[in-house]
Amino acid sequence: MTSLSCDLAIIGGGLSGGLIALAARCFRPDRHVLIVEAGRKLGGTHIWSFIDSDLGEGKAAARARTLLEPLINYGWRDYQVGFPAFRRTLPLPLYSMRSDRFDEAMRDILPAEAIISGRRAAAVTPTSVTLDDGTEIVAGGVIDARGPGDLSLLDLHWRKFVGYELTLDGPHSVRRATLIEVPADRPAGFRYMTLLPIENDRLFAEDVRYEPYPEIDMADHGARIVNHAARLGWRIRSSARGQAGVVPIALGGDFGDYWKSGGEGVAKVGLRAGLFHPVNGNSLGDAVRTAMLIADAPDWSGRALHKLLYAHAARNWRKRAWYRRFAREMLQKTPAQQGHEFLAALYLQEPRLIARFQGMRLSFADRLALAGKTGPMPLSTAFRP
Repeated sequence: MTSLSCDLAIIGGGLSGGLIALAARCFRPDRHVLIVEAGRKLGGTHIWSFIDSDLGEGKAAARARTLLEPLINYGWRDYQVGFPAFRRTLPLPLYSMRSDRFDEAMRDILPAEAIISGRRAAAVTPTSVTLDDGTEIVAGGVIDARGPGDLSLLDLHWRKFVGYELTLDGPHSVRRATLIEVPADRPAGFRYMTLLPIENDRLFAEDVRYEPYPEIDMADHGARIVNHAARLGWRIRSSARGQAGVVPIALGGDFGDYWKSGGEGVAKVGLRAGLFHPVNGNSLGDAVRTAMLIADAPDWSGRALHKLLYAHAARNWRKRAWYRRFAREMLQKTPAQQGHEFLAALYLQEPRLIARFQGMRLSFADRLALAGKTGPMPLSTAFRP
């Protein structure tokens, strides 16, 4: 039986696990870290987008940008949103990272022996991992980054997306990164398009929808993209680098039970720790902040990491109660056909407020503004954190 040892074992080579390994390499190069990924490539098949406010503020944000810089494929100086009643450009830089770049950069930066891919963890404890081939990893501490725990313990809605990088026979008409494009014909349900221009004849097009069930209809999503292209007069020559995903939108639930469902006494991050935006399901901001938290921690023992990460995740769950109320108002109390209007009211606000909303740093004054005449929220919600 093969036996390995390390200071830190990370189980799961997606965004959260990968960024922890990268932060450890950048800021704690003296530590021996192993990352275990069931797939052949780190990061899976994804495109992650973020704005600066997702990374925090001040020195912490600067360190986060330094960490992410080698992973970024594309950047735009601003982005726009389009609703039936208005179109608006926001002066907030937007960046995107592709998972193939993520895998390549991780393999360039980390020592080859630090990455174990194509192997699954069969058993995980706070200080050890048994792989499916019988290999034993003995670690000072273990972090589980393998996706969600028992989601039935949470009250959920779902955000679903299917996107492709399209090459056209001629130039497209998208001049700015478009985070939200609601067609004038108002499609049934709560759905919109995301359009990210790459070159004059190449762009990333994604069909996004919020629905109360997790099943995804790939054919219908794909048809929406093709129909949108046809409506704009685009002729698709080829498509590549597709992605599809379903992310949970947490409307409520018991955080303590959910944490335990992912493994008693084992440190957890990402979806497994409930660390994702309660309104859009994005996890990049949480992933980079958590990676920095771990890199700065003096004690990487299993017990210390569990204590640190449970406190971090529980604190953020409490602080995000208002965002879960926002999600409930948007997804449960508003008819699906009117969900766009709820988002439109948010995007009519001052750009810095929108940035703070995305970064989950709203002030009391911001909550008041979102409950005012032009805001989507009931006035009573402003007085509850």
